[in-house]
Order: sequence, then C-alpha cells, then structure tokens
Amino acid sequence: MRGPDNVDWNDLFLSAALQPEQWPEALDAMARHTGSARGQLIGIGGDRDIPFNIVTHFAPPAFEEFLRIGGASPSVNFRIAACNRDIARGRYDSLLHEKHYDAVMPQLEDRRYADWCEEQGIPFGCQTNLVVDRLGLVGLAVLRTRRDGRTTPAQRRTFAAAADAARRAVRLQERLEGEQARFLAGAFDVIAATAFILDSRGRVAALTAKAEALVASGAVGLRQGQLEGEASPLSLGQATAALTGAEGLQHLRLKIDGGDERPGLFLEGFRLPRRDWSFGHLPHAILLVKQPQRDRAGISAFLSALYRLTTAEAEIAMRLFDGKGRAELCAERGVTPETLRGQIKSICAKTGSENEARLMRLLAAIMT
Repeated sequence: MRGPDNVDWNDLFLSAALQPEQWPEALDAMARHTGSARGQLIGIGGDRDIPFNIVTHFAPPAFEEFLRIGGASPSVNFRIAACNRDIARGRYDSLLHEKHYDAVMPQLEDRRYADWCEEQGIPFGCQTNLVVDRLGLVGLAVLRTRRDGRTTPAQRRTFAAAADAARRAVRLQERLEGEQARFLAGAFDVIAATAFILDSRGRVAALTAKAEALVASGAVGLRQGQLEGEASPLSLGQATAALTGAEGLQHLRLKIDGGDERPGLFLEGFRLPRRDWSFGHLPHAILLVKQPQRDRAGISAFLSALYRLTTAEAEIAMRLFDGKGRAELCAERGVTPETLRGQIKSICAKTGSENEARLMRLLAAIMT
C-alpha cells in the first residue's frame, strides 16, 4: 500500500515486524512524511503503566522526567484523556489530533503534562490506536513542535495510511512473539521436561505436556494465564513476579509442599535475556520442575537478593542447613559463639523465621 507520498507503508512497517530493531526507522519515516519532529509507538496496560514506548529522537532523561511527573495518568495527559474519551464512546481506533486535545484540556487536573510537552517540543500531533485488547492498547502517534505547527488534513491522511500498515505489523509481530513461546515449549517437550514459559507480564505463554498434566492434577494452579499456589520461600505468584519484574531476580528456587496426597515439587526459575523492541509477548522467563539435586552454586547470591542477607549470613545459613554445628562454624569463621549467635538471630529475623528449625524448613525449599 503506497501513501500519498508514494511510500510503501506495508513494506516499511512489515519489515519492522519481522526485524523489530527497524521500528525506529519506520517511525522516523512516518514522522518525516507528515512533517513531524518525532514518531511514537507506545504500549499501555497490563501490569505496567508503560510496557514499551519507542519515540524517535527522544533523550532517555526526558522520558524519566515524564514518569516522575506521572505523565501517564489520564487526569493530566491530554493524549491519553482524549483516547479514553473516544473509547468510552465505543470508538476504538479514531484518528485523534489537536482538536480533540483542545476539547479535553479544561477537564485535566493540572498542566504538568502540557508544560512538559512544551519543554520537550511536542505540544501538537495526532494519534490512533493500533490494538485495543484485554492487555491494554498499542498506540501510534506523531509528535510535533510549535514550529511544525498543528497537523493539516493532508498530513493526517498520510498518517492514516501509515497507521493502517502499522496496525497489521503490530499484530504480526505479536503473533510471531507468541509462536516463539510455543516453539520453546516444544523444544522442552522433546526432552520430556516440565516447563512453564512466561511472558513479560508473568503470564504463562506456553507450557509443555508434562506441565499441562501437572496443572490438570491440581498440583499447580493456573487461572487466566497466571500461576497460583503456595510455595516456599515464595508463592508461585510471587515467583513469576520476581522473574519478570523490572527489578526482579535472574534466578530462583522454590518448593511446593505436596502434603499427604502427593510428593513435593521443586521448581527452578530463570529470567531469559531481554530483547529490545519486543511488545512483551516474547518468552521472558522459564519455570522448570526439577528433581532434588542439592546444588549449592548460586544459592548465596539468591539468599542475598531475596532476604538481603550479607554474604557472611548467607554462607552461615547454608552451612547450618548442611549440618555444621555451631562450634565447627565458629572455628571455620574465626568468630566467637556470641558473634555467631547474633548472626543467626539476624538471619532468622531477615527471613521471617521464628527459630532455627523454621529457618531449616525454609532453606530446604531452596537448597534441596
């Protein structure tokens, strides 16, 4: 599909869907052909206010300031407020521009976002939604300076042609990212592994046949794509959040107590390498059911990250679990019994363990 400037928007945006690092180039072309300073692709919704936000020629500190002032709130952001107003009226993919921004300005809580836009040179522009679903929305926009001026009807027609192609490209990339999760699950099926593949929101994007059987048996809860169930030292919900959160863990271990009905399950979680320009549907982390191995590598770092134990405290906890007596520990570490007693007390306090026996039960979930 060629636009009024003889641009093949399909070729430009579908190439970006297949090679996501080309999104900035496609957005920049859209901005140029509409006489705008910047192009933007933004995803809003799910577990994060702003899951992704690609803006051409935009410095990271400016975006940090946007977050600091709460710029994503519809109570101050005229772009989001205009979008929400149209969605409330059943119009999900209207082309909104300055006229619509002017209409919502009087209802805004204050001018902090409008003032920020003036500072960044983006007071004008137009926008549309490419995807609106249960996870939120993906929006496309051009952002304009005062020198660029308000959009003209001709520029909005060019933008609409680009948006048509961008909408198909976003849907294609989301499908391709989803297929990668299923492909990864298939690879684990080949080796008969019990694996849950998580997306960036912590939802199960795919699972192996053995994992499906585990869910069917009731050993692991799965509701609306989210893993549920009590485990130690983290619940399944807390574990998925830790593996997929922005400041989360790279690796964790936990145990689900089977009680009298079934044997306990040991799980190990891994965060996968982050890829730029993803829409959040790529595999983000993996939870694997494993056999007890008593592997000690990496445990000290995990205890430190999870409970804020010092390196010394983590080492003491591990040695206690391995059956070392206090006298032996004092000799090993060259400390007095009083010092060791204080360190163990600190370990129990940080891990929420009432006593040493409770601490051992907690460590069993991690170190077995």
